[in-house]
Amino acid sequence: MKHVFIINPAAGGGCALEIGKKIDALAKSEKLDYIMHYTSAPKEATAVAQLYKNEEYIIYAVGGDGTLLEVVNGLVGSKNKLCVIPAGHGNDFYKAVKHLTEEKVVDVGKINGTYFINVLSFGLDAEVASNTHLFKHKKLIPKSQIYNASIVYSLLKYHFKPIQFILNGVKMTSEFTIVTVCNGKYYGNGYHIGPHAELDDGLFDIYFVDKLSKPGIVGIVPKLRKGTHDSDPRVHKRKASRLKVRSDKPIVCNVDGEVLIKNKFNIKIIPGALTIYNNHEFIKKLFELN
Repeated sequence: MKHVFIINPAAGGGCALEIGKKIDALAKSEKLDYIMHYTSAPKEATAVAQLYKNEEYIIYAVGGDGTLLEVVNGLVGSKNKLCVIPAGHGNDFYKAVKHLTEEKVVDVGKINGTYFINVLSFGLDAEVASNTHLFKHKKLIPKSQIYNASIVYSLLKYHFKPIQFILNGVKMTSEFTIVTVCNGKYYGNGYHIGPHAELDDGLFDIYFVDKLSKPGIVGIVPKLRKGTHDSDPRVHKRKASRLKVRSDKPIVCNVDGEVLIKNKFNIKIIPGALTIYNNHEFIKKLFELN
């Protein structure tokens, strides 16, 4: 079996570059049949993954959730297996699969022609994701606090917008604080937003958080982080395989850490679209290297 490592050297503030060096050393010592690709431009990871679309290899996404998103878009429709090596700031999808001890066939979402594997969102948290770039190069803000800094900033700047949703044949329009569409369980550097989401059930777990005052938003954030929001009366959960979103004005959508800004979104799930391969022993050895 050939192993193909797609590495985004800029991920994790350069962390992925160092991990790439360790991968090379470990792959040599393990006598793997492997290829290494370092990306240097947006969407390049997708193009690299597509080079192997007619093969049956293990393709490794080495970076953060953005790198993973690109690799996923190059893998869907092929027989290649996906392995995730966490090397970014959040690594949220990895949190949901790191305990896998074998292969797992999983669902993939699709929004306006783009595949995604973890979580997409609208509303305040999408604005938070969009604004994190403002803090990534602030020396006084630790990497672990970038998302929290963006929460504070976005909360002060946020303006509610009417959004229309068509879900299971029902149309509703409201000014929700947050809407999340979950295939995976985590986003935003550890927020347990989809505590009961399953990667292989053919359905999204969709959460709608009512329009809240700023104190109300501050109060609900800890529940969203801990995954205890299911029982909050201000949070409404639905399960569906399709969702349409419309707005009179362009709105921000956060898709696995990447930002889309449009006024129409068509979202659906594609059951069994990818196979996750967790090379647990290789990853364990990789992060034990000095």
